[in-house]
Amino acid sequence: MMKIGAVSLGWSGTKLPQVFDELAAMGGTVIEINGNSQRHHDIGLDARTIPQILTWAKHSGLTIGSLSGYCDFALSTAMDAGAEAALDAEIARLMATCRAASEMQVPVVRTFVGDVKPGITFAGARRGIVAALRKASALASVLGVTLGIENHGRLVNDGPTLVELVREVGAPNLGFTIDTGNFAWAGHDAAQVRVDFEATVPLIVNVHIKDGKWTDDGFEFVPAGEGELPLGWLLSSLKARGYEGPIYSEYEGGEAFREGTRRSIAYLSRAIAELDSARADA
Repeated sequence: MMKIGAVSLGWSGTKLPQVFDELAAMGGTVIEINGNSQRHHDIGLDARTIPQILTWAKHSGLTIGSLSGYCDFALSTAMDAGAEAALDAEIARLMATCRAASEMQVPVVRTFVGDVKPGITFAGARRGIVAALRKASALASVLGVTLGIENHGRLVNDGPTLVELVREVGAPNLGFTIDTGNFAWAGHDAAQVRVDFEATVPLIVNVHIKDGKWTDDGFEFVPAGEGELPLGWLLSSLKARGYEGPIYSEYEGGEAFREGTRRSIAYLSRAIAELDSARADA
């Protein structure tokens, strides 16, 4: 059964107990904690703090469904010793979050490919990206962790291309943290976004929900269910696939974060309840 919640990043500057309580009051039951928790919530993820964090979450009735990891593998167009050392440093950065996830028995860590830099193209950096993802996936597998690549940034934010990348890496514990708003934010129109969703659905392991509207100035984020993205289709497709992972609101619109998050969670709760009811009646 899909659980509904939110990612903790929007509460940056707020202590985790308050984050947990506020999310639970909105009807959330699952949370993704940002891997930079020391920076955003004034508490690290380590052997000393993890038991307390798990206790706080349990007290609020929340499950920790994933952690937001950080890495950048789009570093070089030549796989020399310097590039390999730089990639290994990024893998180590990601593995720090994976070790915390393993200690917390959290199954998924959000992962990045990397973003645009001067002189770096996806085609040029692809060899290093694949090598790094293979090594990271193998290390994460030992920890019992699945890596979910987020469609983030502008270097590679295309559903079919990302699917090709994951299949090239060939790791069974590598899939997608799909951010529903990022394809449109990166410039894809409605038809392209549908293609992106259709391509990635079979490999989704984690879901960040955004919604929005195409405007003359770009893509404007709004609370989930109030925009033009085919969120209902995506949720239905995930349900049909048997996806039982978390569905997180990640509101980044122009109005107050808490109100946008509350409305997003309310929409997601209704949408998933309707899917469950339709399946029960079938």
